Amino acid sequence: MKKIACIGSATMDVMVAPVDAMPPAGTLYAVESTSLHPGGCAVNVAMDLGKLGFPAGAFCMFGEDSFGDILTERLSAQGVDVRGIARTAAAPTTVSVVLVGSSGERTFLYNPGSTAYFTADAMDQVILSEYDMIFVAGAMLLPAFDGASCASFMEQQRKAGKFTAMDTAWDPDGIWLDKIRAVLPHLDLFMPSKAEAEQLTGESDPHKMADRLFALGCGSVVIKLGKRGALVCPQKDKRYLIPAISGVKPLDTTGAGDAFCAGFLAGLSLGWDYEKSAIFAHGVSGCCILQRGASAGIVSLEQTLTFIKEHGVTI
Repeated sequence: MKKIACIGSATMDVMVAPVDAMPPAGTLYAVESTSLHPGGCAVNVAMDLGKLGFPAGAFCMFGEDSFGDILTERLSAQGVDVRGIARTAAAPTTVSVVLVGSSGERTFLYNPGSTAYFTADAMDQVILSEYDMIFVAGAMLLPAFDGASCASFMEQQRKAGKFTAMDTAWDPDGIWLDKIRAVLPHLDLFMPSKAEAEQLTGESDPHKMADRLFALGCGSVVIKLGKRGALVCPQKDKRYLIPAISGVKPLDTTGAGDAFCAGFLAGLSLGWDYEKSAIFAHGVSGCCILQRGASAGIVSLEQTLTFIKEHGVTI
């Protein structure tokens, strides 16, 4: 197994469910549950990898507060290396209020907090050098790192022989491609969602999205298509549409995309090809949506393989 560094966004998720509509001003609606969960793309993927049984480290910025303490403790409890966590007194730990509808779909209210202060200088290069795969998670939400700084960092990592990968979050500023254009030529793998890839490329067809991303310099492309599965492109002229695991009724889709990324990277770390890694990634994502919270449903490698087999899929 290769060691995977998960770099970027981290939040404390305050989950509220079910929320199908907002109450009128000055009134209230009762909800069934509220709970705290680790969140943010880098934290989610690191947590998922730890629960799957893969060596992972988190490189994020937390505030010097109780939420930062809780996130560190939760990560460590799952076997995630937390030596790369940095802390700042400049802002509180990032918080997302996650409103989960009856269908399992979710909406976010996001306070950037400490994640806005994450920089390349926040990472301990000695600790980072221990890792084989470098995954930047939550690009678009890292204002002090997105763009030229991230491009320079990924270029250095690639020159050092590391495998470089990145996914994106929704850009609240609406800038999109210009935030990450410089990074794309330094990526071995880019894994955006369909909605994000549409904003980045201006295309609505996943194959045209992939064409555009290859033209921008990406080494390989995976576009997450939600219930439809994923378009997996190891090369520009080699593509697979890998369907999602069928027959899984979601309780909460929070973290499903991050779970896919964790599963895909886990497969690559075992030396699997892109097709097999994508099938496993769908299994991890399928387990994720059975529980409330971004990582609560994640189980071990062996249990995930059993889950995939029980749903009639061969890996």
